[in-house]
Amino acid sequence: MIKDKIILKFHTVPASYRFGLTAYKIYLKLSNISKDNYEEMINYLINNKEVFWIGTCKGSWDLMFGIWAKSTEDFFMVHDKILDKFSKFIQQKELSISRETFQYNRRWFYQDNSPLVEFNFGEKEPLVQLDSKDQNILNLLTDNSRFKSIEMSKRLKINPKVIAYRIKEMEKRKIIRGYKLLLNPTLMGFCTCKSFVFFKNINEEKKKMFIEYCKNLPNIINIVITFAPWDLEMMFETKTYEEYFKIMDEIKEQFKEIIKMYDSVLISSEPKQKFLS
Repeated sequence: MIKDKIILKFHTVPASYRFGLTAYKIYLKLSNISKDNYEEMINYLINNKEVFWIGTCKGSWDLMFGIWAKSTEDFFMVHDKILDKFSKFIQQKELSISRETFQYNRRWFYQDNSPLVEFNFGEKEPLVQLDSKDQNILNLLTDNSRFKSIEMSKRLKINPKVIAYRIKEMEKRKIIRGYKLLLNPTLMGFCTCKSFVFFKNINEEKKKMFIEYCKNLPNIINIVITFAPWDLEMMFETKTYEEYFKIMDEIKEQFKEIIKMYDSVLISSEPKQKFLS
């Protein structure tokens, strides 16, 4: 599957919020942009170390990307530089701040009764300070969770046994939350869809009930509580776009008392995904 580019990446999911980082996401509707200009924009974002995720899409938005920042000032320094460079192609833009993220295993991928695996991270978590050795190990693991201790040892000049011990300690301390695959679901006959849910008459208890229901859907891969025009985002991998809409319509019917509406995009590709800048 690696050779066939079905599996694109193995990466580690750290508790990024515990390092004082906040995830800001920008959503763009583009106009009058050529294929070459669009590719230039994507490559620019890929090479920007502050950008941790890129999604090309069709629907309400044409392009989405995420930025890690420790302050609003840091965020807008990156934001302004990117958007000023490509401002002539931007018709509409929106911003969200990710407050809490829930990641789930792909139960459809295993074709069995695999149990739900969940790991989450968000704004309520206490901050932690890593020493330089842990930070360097985590930087390598975040980009490639299969990075061998021997190779790390050569690069970082740290004993392999010490590296293995430090990784286990970071797992115990929940600095490392889990490990994920970046897949190309299209090659497996699946499409990736993102929904933007707008609530009404909502409270914490109702929100928890909603998340509890949605996380048990086999095609869901993440839920993000946001501060944005919408209240919550979810990503699904389904056989067809129609299957996705059926799932969302059933969710809307099940929770009609609290869902005002939802919007959607089809994710064409994810050229970049990294859980730490």
